[in-house]
Amino acid sequence: MSRTATGAVLISCLVALFVGPELGFGPITSTSRADTRAHVTPKATVVVLTPPFIPQPAPPAPPPPARPAPPPTPAAGPTAAADDGLWARLRACESPTNGGTRYRGYYQFSASSWASAGGTGDPAAASLDEQTARAQYLAAHSDPAHQWPVCWHRAIRA
Repeated sequence: MSRTATGAVLISCLVALFVGPELGFGPITSTSRADTRAHVTPKATVVVLTPPFIPQPAPPAPPPPARPAPPPTPAAGPTAAADDGLWARLRACESPTNGGTRYRGYYQFSASSWASAGGTGDPAAASLDEQTARAQYLAAHSDPAHQWPVCWHRAIRA
């Protein structure tokens, strides 16, 4: 940069420093008029637009209730209520273990399974016909292989 250019830049800076605040640019000092001018704050207008109400269609009617699932079928093999030989084999398999355990009766009912089949009292005190009817109910309404995990498979194989 030449000396002339350097001088011109120096002069411009000095003018801006001393005269600038009077013209509205440069640093504001206690002697400048910039802080005495009226400050105009623009007013803002807020407009809120709300769309007109649009009615929504009515919700669809709920679907009809589903039909309950059919009760589970007994395990593969002969049907539970039809084969008396099946129940005799199951009884023969279960009964030898009837020795004061928490399972009672010809079909070794637990207290909860006896009650869920509609039985009351001690299963061992019920008649053979009642115990067989309760066992058939359990087999028709649950998995018999779950109720009698060992003897059911033996009874249907024989």
